[in-house]
Amino acid sequence: MRRVVITGMGALSALGTTAQSCFDNLIAGHSGIRPHPTHALPFPVGYVDFDADAHFSKMQLLGLDRVSQLAIVAAEQAMQQAQAAEPKLDRLQMGVFWGTGGGGCESTEHAYAKFFDAGGERKKLLTVPAAMIHAAAAQVAMRFGIGGECQTYSTACSSAAVAIGEAFRRVQYGHWPMALAGGAEAPLLPGVMNSWMAMRVLCTDPQDASGTGCRPFSADRCGFAMAEGAAAFVLEDLEHAQARGATILAEMLGYGVSNDAAHITKPDSQGQARAMQSALKLAKLAPHDIGYINAHGTATHAGDMAEVQSIEQVFGAGASGIPVSATKSAHGHAMGASGALEWAVTIEALRRQVLPPTTHFTHADAGVSMDFIPHTARLAPALQCAMSNSFAFGGNNAVLIARRWESA
Repeated sequence: MRRVVITGMGALSALGTTAQSCFDNLIAGHSGIRPHPTHALPFPVGYVDFDADAHFSKMQLLGLDRVSQLAIVAAEQAMQQAQAAEPKLDRLQMGVFWGTGGGGCESTEHAYAKFFDAGGERKKLLTVPAAMIHAAAAQVAMRFGIGGECQTYSTACSSAAVAIGEAFRRVQYGHWPMALAGGAEAPLLPGVMNSWMAMRVLCTDPQDASGTGCRPFSADRCGFAMAEGAAAFVLEDLEHAQARGATILAEMLGYGVSNDAAHITKPDSQGQARAMQSALKLAKLAPHDIGYINAHGTATHAGDMAEVQSIEQVFGAGASGIPVSATKSAHGHAMGASGALEWAVTIEALRRQVLPPTTHFTHADAGVSMDFIPHTARLAPALQCAMSNSFAFGGNNAVLIARRWESA
């Protein structure tokens, strides 16, 4: 099997519009959770301060849902950093692997609103191609002429992590020398928010107006803040990357998936543990080799406790000593894109050897003794390997592992 490295990365989240600015604001302790500037949403959210007009023409925007806009810009950043958009590279020997939970939610919601408000008289020609789940992946592939393959993965909140993992597999097994992988989500709409409110998992704490309401792994948690965002990565065969002189950001080592097959919304710690163990096995690492875990950490009691239990199952007595942080506390829960955004955080943590904090953390649940990196980022000069967890409704679990790249 081939060694796989990351040569490009892009991200847009509530914390910034590049992977670097997102991480800078995260480790500075900033929160991106705030009231939406245009939609009358009931709670503060993690929205991206993004000017679509700066990236797309009016004609292009007619056929692009916001989820595709975010996806394209993140992909452009990754491709530019990797210098993968150069004419000399054969993009017919490259694939797109993309994750999203809801696809073009904005286009769907607007179509429904027009139907019920205007009696179906006002129709938009491009609603279906803008709203379809596969739209973001297809638009990204067309943007760069990537003709090897183009796949969309929709496994709820693990979608992007699965997409990145499947791209890793393709490159590792020699199907393609390069792959563009990631995820995007744009669910900040009244109808979508109303549905999530019914599940009682959103943070309704008044403090959330100042960005401090989302508190993963805290005993006084109140739920998560809904968010949007996108992140993209160029994955590449090591020999291919070195031959063309690409800058290597990190080496990807492991990918593990599992399915709880137990409950549609209640997570199962054993299923999560199997995914972590599978990723470690593929990476040929022992649990003690992992120096940081970016947790799924949604600030729901069921989710947080299941993840604590799964980490304890995998890491045993060492679980209390491994640094773990849940960065949704700062950028919100971007649903199907969360695995990609948190993978970008994990890669930056390895590159800079800085551990991002769990912002707004107060105190752990009774009986839980883990290092959640509260409030303040931490230097980690010995950090070499890190893990990112993504768990989803339906019981789908995906875990990614990377190693710091030491340039010669």
